[in-house]
This record gives sequence, structure tokens and C-alpha cells, in this order.
Amino acid sequence: MIFRKALLLSLALLTSYAFAVEDVNVEFNYGKDHKIDFSGMRGSLKIADFTDGRNIDNPRLITDASFSTDSADGGYQAEQVLTEIIRDALIQGFNKGGAKLVDADEDLRIEGSLLSTEAKLVDRKGVESIQLTLRTNVKLQGGGRTLWETTLFGRGVTPKSDGMVAAVRAALDRMISELVIDDYFLIEVL
Repeated sequence: MIFRKALLLSLALLTSYAFAVEDVNVEFNYGKDHKIDFSGMRGSLKIADFTDGRNIDNPRLITDASFSTDSADGGYQAEQVLTEIIRDALIQGFNKGGAKLVDADEDLRIEGSLLSTEAKLVDRKGVESIQLTLRTNVKLQGGGRTLWETTLFGRGVTPKSDGMVAAVRAALDRMISELVIDDYFLIEVL
């Protein structure tokens, strides 16, 4: 009986090692200039907490795809919940444009839900690259109704040698860019 328990414990430890998720620190900092001035918005804006609609147990999981040469790799997880990273990225994008962001008593409110993440290896001009797509539903609420809604496809493509962190950062940059160049969105907020 003791041998059986020891064997089961050993198998459990080996299985958890074989599918270990690699921790990565995204530490996203939006450094681009999207050239959109949000200082003249129609009112104050709140970026609400985002939900995770991926139906997974680990809200920090970026992808369960493995791109390392170590076969023990079982994917990548961020230092914090992925929806918090996305929300913070959007806050940074709006701050870059001078938006008046508030925590309460807002005139306008952005809500969102992370729908899916997809990562795969692609060839970009002869360079093996990680392509990460963050698919996020985003709604602009105002006056008790939905003023605008879309699904953003933040797709980041970076050389595999740059790693998963670079792919996540590129996907977040793209997500911000997609949002702030959407004419219909800008009509509702400016």
C-alpha cells in the first residue's frame, strides 16, 4: 500500500512537471504615440474591470501552446490576471491621449471581456515568429445604453527569439491602436 501511494505521488509530480506553465513578466508600458487627443471627451470615462470569457481555470494563462525547445513547457502565464493586464493597457492608451479617467460617477464607461487567446508559430519573411492574438469584446456604455461595441483583435507578431513577452506587448499595442483609430468609437467619445 505504501509503495502504491509513493508511486501515485511520483506520477503526480512528474505529470505536473511535464505540463509546467512558464511564468513571464509582461510589465506592459505603452510607449507609443497614437496621436489621438482625448482631453476634449464628452465627459469622464471609466475603464471597468474586464471579464474572462475563455472558460479556463487559470486567469493568468496567456496560452497553453509551447514554443520552447524544452518539452516540459506547458504554455505561458503572466505575472497577474490577463484581463487586468488588458485593462491596464487600455488605461495607459487613454492616458497617453489625455483622457479624463475616473473610478466612479462616470459619463462614459468601457466594459470588456477577453474572448480568446491564440498563439502559433508563423513564418515572417524567413523568420520563425510567435503570433499571439488576444480577442476582446469591448463596449462603450453611456446614459444606460450601449453606444458602441466591437471585438478587438490585438495581434502581435514577434520573432520567436524575442519570446512570449514581446508577443504579448505587441498584441496589446495593436489592441490599443485598433481601438483609438475606430472612427465610430471616436464619434461617440469626442
